[in-house]
Amino acid sequence: MKLNLQNFILSIKIEQETDLNTLLAQFEQSKKNRYILLQEEKIKVNNHICKTNLCLHNNDTIQIDLHTKSFEQIEPDFTPIDICYEDDLFLIVNKPPYLLVHSDGVETKHTLSNQVQAYYMQENFPFPARPIHRLDKDTSGLVLFCKIPFFQPMLDKMLSEKHIYREYDAFVEGRIKQKNQIIEVPIGRDRHNAKKMRTSKTGKYAKTQITCIKNYPIYSFVHAKLYTGRTHQIRVHLQAIHHPLLADELYGSPTNKIKRLALHASTLKFYHPIKQTEMCIHCPLPKDMKKLL
Repeated sequence: MKLNLQNFILSIKIEQETDLNTLLAQFEQSKKNRYILLQEEKIKVNNHICKTNLCLHNNDTIQIDLHTKSFEQIEPDFTPIDICYEDDLFLIVNKPPYLLVHSDGVETKHTLSNQVQAYYMQENFPFPARPIHRLDKDTSGLVLFCKIPFFQPMLDKMLSEKHIYREYDAFVEGRIKQKNQIIEVPIGRDRHNAKKMRTSKTGKYAKTQITCIKNYPIYSFVHAKLYTGRTHQIRVHLQAIHHPLLADELYGSPTNKIKRLALHASTLKFYHPIKQTEMCIHCPLPKDMKKLL
């Protein structure tokens, strides 16, 4: 099927026979959401309002009005954001270190999501700020926001099924001898420290690829690719090979080389459901990490 998104209207050109319920299910819309779309007359088939499931034929045109009546809006923070990519569906922002992606229940006014909400307000964009994934507070780099709530379930599934690829640049303790290595070690919560994770035979499957870019006298510059998305995955896996992140006081040692976790989310790769093409967005190292090169 061919898709077009314009002025919050999703147009779909049918290329093989199906039905409306099956079509909406392809966008991971729940039964409740499908019902609401029909009852609120948000769907047109060949320019006619549709209130029930219909058979769809080749060359039929479906239009879905993606406006929402109301939503819970978080308080805006008008600190400027660093936009790395934006279109009608996605906003990708370079998060600075020392900033939460979203509220942790304590900090509710000054997070990246609050800043994105302020940007939406300035652009007269009528939807809530919703990140698809998160970064630790001290980690800098790319965070993906879904601008249209209709697509959120589809993107959540893409993330859970490992179709959104995240890659990181990092500095680690010591000199790494092996150029490339795959770390496949399960990760579970540390029973003795609620803030920590640990490698555990009974933990969840986790896979990380580590590539050593350059060795320095007492540390190394590496590139890390996540195949799974466990809490503290890179930090735990690097500790497991005895090369914890620089300045990682939870899993490694303090240092005077950098004041925060030496980890930067440098690359996002994903399939764009509207453009129907592979996307690759890159963000260069921040100043504090460049100084280590």
